[in-house]
Amino acid sequence: MRNKNSICLWSVLLLLLSTNEIYSQNQTKKDTIEVDIDQKNDRNVMLNAANSTGPRDVNIGLPASVGGTTILENGLPVVFHYWPELPTKAWRSDVTINRTGLFDLGQTFINIGDVGFSLNTFDNLGADKLLGNVNLESNHFGLMRGSANVSGPISNKGLKYSVGAYLSFDPGTFKPSIIDKYYADKTQMYKIALTQDYKYTGGEGSVSVLYKYVNVKNLNYNYSPFIYGKDGDVSEIPGFKIGRKSYHERSGKITLMDAYTGNLVEKDILDDFGTESHTVDLLGTNKFDNDFHLNYIVRYHSSKVGIYIPVMAGVSAAKSGEYVYADTGEAYMGNNAQGILILATRRTPVKSITGTVELGKKIGNHDLKVGLNEWHYKVEKYTTESAMYFQEVAPNPRKLIQVGSTANANGDFNLNQGLEYHNGNENKLALYILDKWSLIDKLELNLGGRIEYQSLRGDYQDRNLGLLTLSGPKTDINKDWVNQSYMLSTVYKMTKKFGLLGEANYNEQAGHLENYNIGVDPKIKKSKIPSAGFGVYYNHPIASIVSKATYITRDEYRSTVNFSNPNNPGEVKRETTKYDIETIGWTTDIISKPIKNFELHFLLTLQSPKYKNFVGEVKFKDGSTSQYDFTDKYVTGISKVLIEIDPSYVWKDLRVWASARYFSKQYANRPNTIYFASRWETFAGLQYSINKNLSFSSTFINLFNQRGAKGDMGDSDLILTSEEAKKKEGTILSGTYIRPFTVEFGLKYSF
Repeated sequence: MRNKNSICLWSVLLLLLSTNEIYSQNQTKKDTIEVDIDQKNDRNVMLNAANSTGPRDVNIGLPASVGGTTILENGLPVVFHYWPELPTKAWRSDVTINRTGLFDLGQTFINIGDVGFSLNTFDNLGADKLLGNVNLESNHFGLMRGSANVSGPISNKGLKYSVGAYLSFDPGTFKPSIIDKYYADKTQMYKIALTQDYKYTGGEGSVSVLYKYVNVKNLNYNYSPFIYGKDGDVSEIPGFKIGRKSYHERSGKITLMDAYTGNLVEKDILDDFGTESHTVDLLGTNKFDNDFHLNYIVRYHSSKVGIYIPVMAGVSAAKSGEYVYADTGEAYMGNNAQGILILATRRTPVKSITGTVELGKKIGNHDLKVGLNEWHYKVEKYTTESAMYFQEVAPNPRKLIQVGSTANANGDFNLNQGLEYHNGNENKLALYILDKWSLIDKLELNLGGRIEYQSLRGDYQDRNLGLLTLSGPKTDINKDWVNQSYMLSTVYKMTKKFGLLGEANYNEQAGHLENYNIGVDPKIKKSKIPSAGFGVYYNHPIASIVSKATYITRDEYRSTVNFSNPNNPGEVKRETTKYDIETIGWTTDIISKPIKNFELHFLLTLQSPKYKNFVGEVKFKDGSTSQYDFTDKYVTGISKVLIEIDPSYVWKDLRVWASARYFSKQYANRPNTIYFASRWETFAGLQYSINKNLSFSSTFINLFNQRGAKGDMGDSDLILTSEEAKKKEGTILSGTYIRPFTVEFGLKYSF
């Protein structure tokens, strides 16, 4: 779908997970290896420089999906598929969550058939005694965010409850002109759960019902213009502070062509593209006297999903008299005009019924689990209407009309040139098995396999019909695949301090209905994703070290790319592209405890993610064509070198910590002719326990207030040579960025 390349390294968390498994051996006298195949440490996964509402993107050397890190709730994905409903539209991290864990690459393959790492969160479903938590958060920009949860018994016969709420009002880091003050996040979430514990002849268990309501309005996509300089450095435009000034067109309104009637309609970019959802979970656990255990969850999820996406089409020099302001008609005297492509997904009904049943038992030196997934998803007439407009390059910009153009009175043109539509349902039925096998005292194997039947049924409208509405005949979608996944990981403890690590994983992934959005048959073939790793570890009282080499590749990768016409920055052509990616890497992870109460974590990762078989041609409306070949170019938005340094110190009731992440040069376009210079993402904080019930925390983000341009710039994908890129030095480009310097405060009360 839409490309958003993340900035993390293959195996960053995989090694953190392996590291923490091995380090735990220092705390036991038994000469065995303690490896938990189910849950892992989630070190810093919520420490996000891009936003404060979800986990950071955990990449594996492949471009992350728009959804980023996969999020699970009570063992099931929060949403069936990240598009059109992003996980953070239906989930938040708050005090209603009891615990979290992390599935590594192989475990994600087997448990949910997805690619990457997955964050697993578990809701509070009730308690045997009265418990409560209240968490309040703010920052120096005026954030108001709070969550509360109360749980306790209803009767002395095992019936208990949990009630929680989460409210977020985030004004962001800049002040748009007339858009809602809390444009960055305006969210309310409520949960209520009932649990009944029971015992019977032959075992015991519990059954729970959880209801969740979520309502979200926010602007997820924030861009900034900047001056692109030599060696990938960026500098601010005079009067425009990156992250502190709004680049959203000031009216907050867009004019669209209704895809069903052809009429022009005005939409508010915040209020008309919110998301509202209802979720009901039925969960159960059973422990039998014969040591079998049975867990199950069934979820019904219903939502209406809206999305507003501004795509930066390109900045062009403005000639005298070429543009006028749309609101007044007066001549625009500025030097530059920014083209914007708007993709506006109307509120789409999305429904899913998903379920997992898992049976397990320890048999000898095997810890076996067998699971069954049945997941069904329905989307009703997903429709994205589109428009383009020009705006001035300035804070809180105003719309411009190009004199003599076909733009309407509001300045919008090319209505529905990027029309998107799909309709139908998806189904996944999968059987999986996991085994933690203690082969001998010093050797443990984690094995897994998954076989999955996946089907797509629906329709789309062929864009070759040239229609700007959905009045044309629809083309059927009828696809079936059988996907396979396998995992093998091992730890061999050669001595009490030294050992070997190894893994081999394989996954197959087919397509989704959203691959048909732009009205072209994507001719989907299964992606094959093999990966492997080999490394060593060494434990010492002062420092523990893990070093590991890794490899991963994926073929038949599909994404929609926005190509900007080199002859006309105002024209954007959306094309479905197909390519492969290959990554090799090496990661060294160290945890050191040189003195009492002090810990230092250090991580170094080197990797080389490259595109393969990425060749094509783009045809524009003016008759021009552009050929491209991105084969053997480095993947955009991913650094080849990452360093992470995390010191922390505990003194009595006070914990002080810091985190610094170094990202080497990142390419901002696929030909690798435009790039961003290396940067640091820095954090620091403290946590102080005032008493056993009350604690205070403070977090500092982007300590040195770096400008933090990042990601990719789609309007530069056809800048194919270094000579063309050289001409861009000193000119204005647009891109995404990390949060500016932010001070956050938190107060937590528990009883």
